Amino acid sequence: MTMHCSKPLRVSAAALLLAASTAHAQAVGSAQTRPSISAAAATITAADALHRLGIIAHDSMGGRDTPSPGLEMTAAYIAAQFRSFGLRPGGDSATFIQRYPYTMRRVNATVPMIEVRGATTPDMTFAQDYFIIPAEVDSVVGSPYFIGTATAGMTIPAGVRGRILVAAVPDTLGIAWQQRLSALFPAAMGAGAAGLIMILDPRVTTASVAEIARPLAEQAAPFPVFGVRADAFAAVSRAGGLDPASLFTSSPPAARDMTGVTLKLRTPAQVTDARVPNVVAILEGSDPVLKNEYVVFSAHMDHVGVGTADAGGDTIYNGADDDGSGTTAIMEIAEAYASLATPPKRSLIFLAVSGEEKGLLGSSYFTDHPPVPITHIIANINMDMIGRNNPDSVTAIGLEYSSLGPLATAVSRANPDLRLTVAPDLTPEEQLFLRSDHFSFARKDIPAIFFTTGLHGDYHKASDEISTIDTDKIARVARLAFLLGYEIAESTARPVWTPLGMNVVKAARAMSGQ
Repeated sequence: MTMHCSKPLRVSAAALLLAASTAHAQAVGSAQTRPSISAAAATITAADALHRLGIIAHDSMGGRDTPSPGLEMTAAYIAAQFRSFGLRPGGDSATFIQRYPYTMRRVNATVPMIEVRGATTPDMTFAQDYFIIPAEVDSVVGSPYFIGTATAGMTIPAGVRGRILVAAVPDTLGIAWQQRLSALFPAAMGAGAAGLIMILDPRVTTASVAEIARPLAEQAAPFPVFGVRADAFAAVSRAGGLDPASLFTSSPPAARDMTGVTLKLRTPAQVTDARVPNVVAILEGSDPVLKNEYVVFSAHMDHVGVGTADAGGDTIYNGADDDGSGTTAIMEIAEAYASLATPPKRSLIFLAVSGEEKGLLGSSYFTDHPPVPITHIIANINMDMIGRNNPDSVTAIGLEYSSLGPLATAVSRANPDLRLTVAPDLTPEEQLFLRSDHFSFARKDIPAIFFTTGLHGDYHKASDEISTIDTDKIARVARLAFLLGYEIAESTARPVWTPLGMNVVKAARAMSGQ
């Protein structure tokens, strides 16, 4: 993998640079003892965080869906804050707003989406019993063919072109399930499927289906795709000659024709094209040479909008932690840097993106269309969900993947007043390095680190409210990111990947077809 330096680095050279950077990290502390830096960091307070989060995660923002009026209001508020700090616009036409195209699909959930001929059509409810991914062809009729269990390296029998394919997909809706889909979808496309029905593991709950149904319904597939809970589809399975009880056992049925059943699949969706906002601000560095290099602070300002009512009738998913907390931190950090009499040597970019919940759309667009040459961006510090759980620790995803990890640890140790232990990723099986906006930078070979305080029971629920947030923790994590960014911006050496980090990024880019 090529580093963004004056010339490509071999692994051995990268390791030497990493060692030098680690030695620098061990010496960290002098910069943070400077009164001006300490005073700037001290401007990041829990009270300020509470005030800004109270605006970002207020009901009036409507859950900040991409796109939505609430997202636009959020972007306008952040842009006004950046302007008030005296930062330079980094968006379109000398504004703070960078817009990118987004195709919005709204599914008509009142229309029956699965009809069965040859058996009784089951009584199923969208976003409880099934989810869909619409296609441009919104209606398909045909006899189904069961292709077996979705597994890595699966093959589909010949002669099923134009058929509606049915597959059993084990696992709950996590990373292992997504990995099965990464094998199933290409196989179905290669076989010429007219439609795809995934019979979901019996452990998949209605709540799990509800959580992913709306965002998936706004995506697009080459053919109609349905994910149906196993018990809701049991009658159709039996009518097609399958034993529902055997689908998720150690001896599942082999591929076979589901004779006697004809299915009609419909995914009626209204399609609207929109242009949605990122917010970009720049603080120019003080060094005549190094100011042409940039450190990016990022967080996503979007959430999932309005959804299923909770027990109290609340339908607005405010996303106070996800990611109102990180967005608040970006504004706090930007204000702190703007208060410095002399900016750091390198320039800084403060980036609030949208579309993260739709698949890292905003950050991907930014890294494909940056306001500065992409090779001049040398590091990314991303924050996503930093306001919950253990008050004295923060997880650094990618800690061992670049020289940013040792540096972050050194900064936290040199500043005991932060009361934060920088912890490694304790759930590597969740592959969180691939799941937030820092990955958009990593795929461009830019060393990145992702601060998070972890998932919790209010994730993607209406209960992710301001009242649950530890704003003092937001402020302390933001101060850690501020001080880390200062060290990066002042150092003459660029951050570098470790050999492990290089391998992870290579594998991730290969998985995503990049």
